[in-house]
Amino acid sequence: MQVALAQETDLEVVGDAGEARQAYAIIGTQKPDVVLMDLMLKDTDGISAIREMNRQRLAVKVVILTMQASEFFVRDALGAGAEGYVLKEQGLAEIIEALRTVARGERYLSPQLRGYAAAGQRKGGAAAGLDQLSAREREIFSRILQGWSNQQIATTLCISIKTVETHRTHINRKLGVHSPAELIRLAALQGIVAS
Repeated sequence: MQVALAQETDLEVVGDAGEARQAYAIIGTQKPDVVLMDLMLKDTDGISAIREMNRQRLAVKVVILTMQASEFFVRDALGAGAEGYVLKEQGLAEIIEALRTVARGERYLSPQLRGYAAAGQRKGGAAAGLDQLSAREREIFSRILQGWSNQQIATTLCISIKTVETHRTHINRKLGVHSPAELIRLAALQGIVAS
């Protein structure tokens, strides 16, 4: 991707990072206009990274690049402050257009996601019950769906295992499920993960 972007005369690649911590340092020193960020990074997820960049007051526009076409993830990304959401299945020309659109100060959503145009602004319409989850619960929920253990979640989010277990209990109660299998089944039924 970096080589392809470097071929564009109006785009300049100022850094590349596989982890959020590296990205924060690059953004802090290079001050890019737009960041193309994968939804899943080695040390966290792109949505959590956007929240951390906001906390650190790193003023940058973010385009999320992912395979996840679920409204749940689109809503979370836009709600956290992403200005664009592009799918990996799109061609390179469309991904570059997303970067240009966001650089101009406009929001970009992949064409197949245009039905979610107000996703970052509205309260209703998401998968049943998911709106009840706090931002931290959503972070943990997305990791559970990816098969992460309590230890992995705790280490990545810098919280205790007991805190992860408490959040899992709250997630299960809010969503009306009683086991990880039921949680996965609910996510599949809502189109958040493939069944």
